[in-house]
Amino acid sequence: MATRISQPEYDVIIVGSGVSGALIANQLARKQLRVLILEAGGVARESIGRYELLSAYAASTSKATDSPYCGDNILATQPDPRNTNAPDTSNYLYYPPQYSGDMFKSFYERIVGGTTWHWQAIYVRMLPTDFKLNSTYHVKQAVDWPIGYSDIEPYYVRAEEEMGVSGSMDDFRRPRFHNPMSKPYPMPPLAQSYVDQQFKEAIDEEYMDARLEGAPMPMKREMISLRPTPVPHAINSQPYDGRPVCDGRTSCVPLCPIKARYEAVFHVEKALRAGATLRKQAVVRNLDFDSEGKRVVGVHYLNWVWQEDSTKPEENGRRAVVSEGYATGRIVVLAAHGIENPMILLRSNAARSCGPVLGGYLMDHPMKQSFALAKAPVFPYRGPQTTSHIEGFRDGAFREVYASFKCSIKNDGWASTIASWPRGSGRFPSTAQGDWLPGSIVNLVRDFGYAGTKLKETLAKHATHQITLNSACEQLPILENRVSLAPADKKDDLGLERPQIAYKVFDNDGGYVERCFHKIIQFHNKVFDHIGVTHRFMMDDQPTFKLFLGSGHIMGTTRMGTDRTKAVVDPECRAFDHPNLFVVGSSVFPTGANANPTSTVAALALRAADSIERQLRSGS
Repeated sequence: MATRISQPEYDVIIVGSGVSGALIANQLARKQLRVLILEAGGVARESIGRYELLSAYAASTSKATDSPYCGDNILATQPDPRNTNAPDTSNYLYYPPQYSGDMFKSFYERIVGGTTWHWQAIYVRMLPTDFKLNSTYHVKQAVDWPIGYSDIEPYYVRAEEEMGVSGSMDDFRRPRFHNPMSKPYPMPPLAQSYVDQQFKEAIDEEYMDARLEGAPMPMKREMISLRPTPVPHAINSQPYDGRPVCDGRTSCVPLCPIKARYEAVFHVEKALRAGATLRKQAVVRNLDFDSEGKRVVGVHYLNWVWQEDSTKPEENGRRAVVSEGYATGRIVVLAAHGIENPMILLRSNAARSCGPVLGGYLMDHPMKQSFALAKAPVFPYRGPQTTSHIEGFRDGAFREVYASFKCSIKNDGWASTIASWPRGSGRFPSTAQGDWLPGSIVNLVRDFGYAGTKLKETLAKHATHQITLNSACEQLPILENRVSLAPADKKDDLGLERPQIAYKVFDNDGGYVERCFHKIIQFHNKVFDHIGVTHRFMMDDQPTFKLFLGSGHIMGTTRMGTDRTKAVVDPECRAFDHPNLFVVGSSVFPTGANANPTSTVAALALRAADSIERQLRSGS
């Protein structure tokens, strides 16, 4: 290792530059505080008009969500085996031999700006009951948050104004959800797509009984509306913050080429203009504590760069060169996501004070997708990838029996299916002609011999009729679902222990998610019945319903609470046993609800920033 790089003292060191880190850095830098941002990844090659990123995506054979950004010195060690240009990307998450759980199917990026480079920007607040799942619906394995909706609502407003959110206040305040909004969204909602309009005509006045056959307890009749409503987005419906209006390219994932969608890199740039310092390609190894093990006195990190090395053909003739870095600060903020936050603490031996809750309660939003061909053309691929959702099952008495869920009506046909289920998997039956095979162009050419006019006509027919329903449900916090340090011999190319995963979606929650999946399949079929489809394809068949996808919503591994034996941080996101350490992001969620987490992540970050500023001003 090279000689340690000395650093000046900062008021605040922030680890991570995603939504939480970027918002906190910007707020504190604007107050003339000395802020250092440590980011494990590099900076995306934007250039004028983002042409380099577009070119990288065009050249990609996988068309994966991270393909525009997989360049030298951009992505660091991260759990996505598709990138071959960064150290040790294959098999980053470690599963021990004879592992009997489920694979954790969500991933994230190490890059300045985080995963907001390729998010849909769906920006949904949690409901008041989401903060009180245990006391409201008596779900044993759930806990109530130590804060309520009223505590966080002012920060929802601030975050929406900072990031730029378009949406309808009326849709969110419907009596069913009892959701007070003190201010409208900064921008009106984006226009609902033609796909959405067809759904609205078919099911706007329809209802579905929430009761589930075979439920473990009697369920009262509860009629749930199937009405589609506009999705709030961190996407511009009018010019905002110097950025243009969305022009409807349907490419939010993997890239918004015109910056109409919010990305955390915007607040990183603002923080830098306000005086913050960014150190990229700096992977935090561990924290230093004082002699009493209480206060954080420094942060050890590893700077990595690529160098040419002809002896490393497996790395395209390059190798990672690593040097040590060290920084000191009055307050340290971990904003490194639901996997890396606990990993940094575990490598710092914080488990001695945090106990077994550190790394535990790993959650995602397990997802079901169903696909169909509509009888009439619905003309997807115009506008954002999702502009409406069906949110009737977000809340209700049924949550005593099965998980709540939210359904997105996709506006990009079958293109954005996370696991490429209908794109060449061969999993679904087909007609003799193969005309409705939910596959890729490769299937049509290779398996059915289509070419020329026949191929063009088939693709055009499919593209205009494709519809996808995407329903993601809440997952209960289970202590045994966790992130821990892999064995000492299971390290990445930077010499750091890999995350070991223990994770189950089913079998340890009393059937809560499995019953929800049964209901989702019924719900999808009912919606398809009303819209009118020629063929439909489900991810799996009865009776299991256990195939699932990840949502990329990694939650719960450093959760907040009021009891230090059951949580890692207090309601202000301050570590119980380390008064100058804050942990932010979705890792602090006690429960996951069903809302996309970014709105709550952003609100909690701004709330934590206020606490950090008060603490610094007080000198404590």
